[in-house]
Amino acid sequence: MRSLEAFTLGKRRGQPETNEDSLVIVPGVGYAVVDGVTDRDGTLYDGVLGGRFASKSAAATINRYLLDLAAGIRRHEGPGELVGQLTEAVADGYRRNCRYEQVKLDANVRAGCAVLIALVNDDDLEVISVGDSGLRINGGSPWQDLKPLDDVTARLRREAWRYFEARGLPQDACGKLSMMVTWQGTRNQPDGSVTAEPGVRAEIEARALAVNRQALPDIPEWELLELIHHGIVHGQGGFQNAADRELGYGVIDGFDVPAKFIETISIPIAEIETLELFSDGYFSAPAGFGAAAWEDEFERVEREDPHKIGRFLSTKGTTDAAMTDDRTYLGVRLR
Repeated sequence: MRSLEAFTLGKRRGQPETNEDSLVIVPGVGYAVVDGVTDRDGTLYDGVLGGRFASKSAAATINRYLLDLAAGIRRHEGPGELVGQLTEAVADGYRRNCRYEQVKLDANVRAGCAVLIALVNDDDLEVISVGDSGLRINGGSPWQDLKPLDDVTARLRREAWRYFEARGLPQDACGKLSMMVTWQGTRNQPDGSVTAEPGVRAEIEARALAVNRQALPDIPEWELLELIHHGIVHGQGGFQNAADRELGYGVIDGFDVPAKFIETISIPIAEIETLELFSDGYFSAPAGFGAAAWEDEFERVEREDPHKIGRFLSTKGTTDAAMTDDRTYLGVRLR
């Protein structure tokens, strides 16, 4: 290894301690980026919100695993075994906080994180991914398993934003109202809010369903409606590690991760000059290598689409209080 660069920053301005991303670095052995799922209900585990708890639990387990590999205490037994250890680490946290039975019954309140791990396995670099963090080798096209489910709720947010914008509301109001719709779903809006008015709700639902049916014609309509009606807080949990749903996705949440959601690739180390890992807080990859290049690209995206309702569509946008998401970068130059 010739050099290494790393950068991580939480989305909440002035509150770096809330960063739900984690980094793991064991030079010459393995590297990981862990992205905690944004908290949905305010539940604390070990005194921190669920995304940070899951992220730190998984990162500590990966770090210990890599150090054991380096010391010859263990052998790498494959992705399933490692993912199983990460799952058990989160489950142990539930038990320690006396919440296992509660989260077993309700996936919507579980903590969770995405992981991308790159470890040296003989002459190859083995990459193991659950979730939507990304990898780039030698400055080529990124390898990233982005989930279509997020696109559904992102389009819901965009359509709600445009609806209120067309009614002449200022950007701050459009952002707040569209976030309420996306977060809680159209059928869970607070009484008295404009978002709860039957006509408003019906119009936003119709628009969101139409654009999602056009973009995702092979997805069952009931899955789209479940997300539109119930949003991120009340609807997304039903798709978490759900192998029988078209919009199902993988996450480390303390319960079994189906094999279909564990992505792996193996690359001969001799072919690698640069290795870059990043969380999904980066919406575009730069031409160059290094943290400065990635930060410059981040700033370009922010200037072009700060609200994330255009080219860089997302379930959240940047506000005065927070950026769209936590972001983490790790670049390793092997030669």
